[in-house]
Amino acid sequence: MMEYTRWRKMLKIGMISSFITIVLGEMPLGWVIYPESGNKLLDLILGSGNLSLLQMASGVLFGAIFIPLQYYGLKAIAEIVSKSGYTPCGKVTEIGARACAFGGGSVHVLCVAAMFLCKMENTASLRQIPQSITDFSLYLLLPFSLVFILIYLSMSIAMAIPIFKGKTIFPKWAAIFNPLSGKILLNTLALAAPNSKLVNAVRMGNMGVGSLITFAAFWILLERYQKKLS
Repeated sequence: MMEYTRWRKMLKIGMISSFITIVLGEMPLGWVIYPESGNKLLDLILGSGNLSLLQMASGVLFGAIFIPLQYYGLKAIAEIVSKSGYTPCGKVTEIGARACAFGGGSVHVLCVAAMFLCKMENTASLRQIPQSITDFSLYLLLPFSLVFILIYLSMSIAMAIPIFKGKTIFPKWAAIFNPLSGKILLNTLALAAPNSKLVNAVRMGNMGVGSLITFAAFWILLERYQKKLS
């Protein structure tokens, strides 16, 4: 029972951290109307030139602090998965938790740095990507992001397998509560949504929303499981 209480505390830290990350670390970076050139990547780069320094400062500060703190929620899930007997899945989830702690915040800061570079290059008034931004993205942002995303995907799949097979304390259907599924859902909904500041801000926070949904769902399920045992 003490172990379950500790897991719930860790999930709660993850919930609070992901919520602050979404509202103050991610959404401000998407609170902009993007140009509609037909190229989503180009639109993102050009639109970033319209971000204020306050938006970027908020993104850096709160993202760099609270993305790493989501480690505790992921660590709790890693321990729960390990208890299922699926040791490799538990280890992969643990690696993913550490990657989010040390790499998630770093990638986030690099993304904001790229946005700041867009502002310095005044991309809002351009119709093509400056070479400086291309070089920064290709040689620094892309390699870090690629490694992080691969670990993130592996972690999301690893934590879902034992749950889906009914080997954990959670019901099988709880496998739908996954950082990856939350990200996919928001990105899919955003495709049909209008190009507004609110929609773009929510889409920018898709990773945080995925984590928040996962931590909150597991916190509730764990609380119910504890009550059944008492």
